Amino acid sequence: MERLIGLLCNCSMVRDPMAQLSPSIINRAFLIERMLRPEGIGVFLWSPRGVTSADVIEGYTVSGDELVAGRRPMPRVNANWTYGTRRMLKDGIGYNHFKRLVQDAGVRVYVPYVFAEVVSNKRKAYDVVRSFDTALHPRTEDYTGALLQVESFLRDAGTVFIKPRSGNRGNRIFVLRRVAGGFALKYYEEGEQRQFPLLGLEAAISVVQGAAGGRSYVIQSGIEPLQVDGSVFDVRVVMVNDGRRWHSIFETRLAPPGSDLSNIYQGGSICVTETLLTQHLGSAAARDALATVDRAAHGLAAYLESLYPGDLMELGFDFVLDRGCAPHLVEVNSKPGVAGFGSETSIFEWTAAEEASYERWVKPHVTHLAAFLKAKLESAEINGT
Repeated sequence: MERLIGLLCNCSMVRDPMAQLSPSIINRAFLIERMLRPEGIGVFLWSPRGVTSADVIEGYTVSGDELVAGRRPMPRVNANWTYGTRRMLKDGIGYNHFKRLVQDAGVRVYVPYVFAEVVSNKRKAYDVVRSFDTALHPRTEDYTGALLQVESFLRDAGTVFIKPRSGNRGNRIFVLRRVAGGFALKYYEEGEQRQFPLLGLEAAISVVQGAAGGRSYVIQSGIEPLQVDGSVFDVRVVMVNDGRRWHSIFETRLAPPGSDLSNIYQGGSICVTETLLTQHLGSAAARDALATVDRAAHGLAAYLESLYPGDLMELGFDFVLDRGCAPHLVEVNSKPGVAGFGSETSIFEWTAAEEASYERWVKPHVTHLAAFLKAKLESAEINGT
């Protein structure tokens, strides 16, 4: 029997997958395959779109440096890197029907859909984090647009973030800030900022309501962040499980001057966390700050795993440090991109100058993913499931 790991993604059978898939997916597929090939394990990319049976599905097998179209039985072990799965299945088999099909076929998906549904909803993620540590995550509620709600948040913090309930690369985010004489509002979309420098609070809420267009949002208290040369930054900790234990990989996204968002899709740049903090804080304070963040990340990963034992392969935690270097968790991601530049540049475009970045970020991330998936496949083979 052919030994295959499935890689669930948004591939289409009518377009060139090498052109349509993101560098993050391409890098996972080819690097995991190269690591598992000596074990006699292949990688098969497929999408829930168009699936009606687990017996035979369409997809792409990694073959050398190519993706070759073909048909296979649905792999028993799958890494889940689809986005917008519910929308993708709306006009086909249907989301709940697809989940039942997978369950009935004894197919395992990592991360499981039930966990992805929780984490992708920022309000639900806040509630889960609070059950671990009530002080770690800034106050977050479903946004109602009510004046009393916004006033309440502004009493807690001089800045509030109004974000889509489900993540969208930092797009459609509003930042409302108290300023002399009123309130300033910024709106972020596709790397651009639209600014409203002085508004009354009711007028600011009206602008948000008009631009939100009926979408579901949350409101979140802002943090007075530590800055580097006037720029805000966050520390992303990519937690990866190798099938035995969790590993942490640090990267920092530095916002462009004048921006409230460090997301790379909004103009942020990736930096080495240890270097940035050491230059700004000194070596001893930087070590202490990193150790504090690392403890929080490992503690939360272990807690989430206790809720979903054996099912969590990787997590992304985005921390903002306040001016006292205390960490505040502002985002949880069940499907983080490949650490460092691995989400932005395809393996087929890497240069020799990027070797150090590969060793720092990409290699450990993908190595642990490959180990996790191999362990799950071997367990399924031994147990006959």
